[in-house]
Amino acid sequence: MPRSTHSIRIVQEPLSGSADLVDLYLRAYQPLGDYYYRHRTEVKAYLKWLRHRDPHGSFIAYDGDRPVGFIATDSRWDHGTVGAIHELVVDPGYQGRGLGRALLLRGMAYLRSRGCRVCELWVGERNDRARAIYRGLGFQENGRWGKWIQMVRSLEDLPEGIDLEAALVGSSPSIPGSSEDP
Repeated sequence: MPRSTHSIRIVQEPLSGSADLVDLYLRAYQPLGDYYYRHRTEVKAYLKWLRHRDPHGSFIAYDGDRPVGFIATDSRWDHGTVGAIHELVVDPGYQGRGLGRALLLRGMAYLRSRGCRVCELWVGERNDRARAIYRGLGFQENGRWGKWIQMVRSLEDLPEGIDLEAALVGSSPSIPGSSEDP
């Protein structure tokens, strides 16, 4: 049973192929059908690839000692000018509570700190929940490839000192370029 979002902490650390992270990935993607790796060995290899792309670009959300979400970014994606978000995973029991948004903000702040000016990601065309979160943070569709939609967002207008705690508990800050920008 999920505890309060106040008990969640987000830690910058390299992804591992631990059973906890593999299980989290499989739990989070299972309802989506065709957008994920289904075999544990594939997931472990994917997590290793994510760690290799940018060992410092991943953040794991913990509730106590249990991982309940993570983001994997890549500050070296396009010669360092474009940063990528390769993966965003939130345990189904923690969805709808601001954790995905908090992880995204942390990942985007990391990419900006590494000199990236633009952030890109790919999302499944039927993953409406994720697409809504991305749009709410100012991402725009930039193209399609099969069942995948590319979304991009400038990092230059991302505010300094984003209050990640406020984003996590739902009193999120206004992000320039987002649907919440006054």
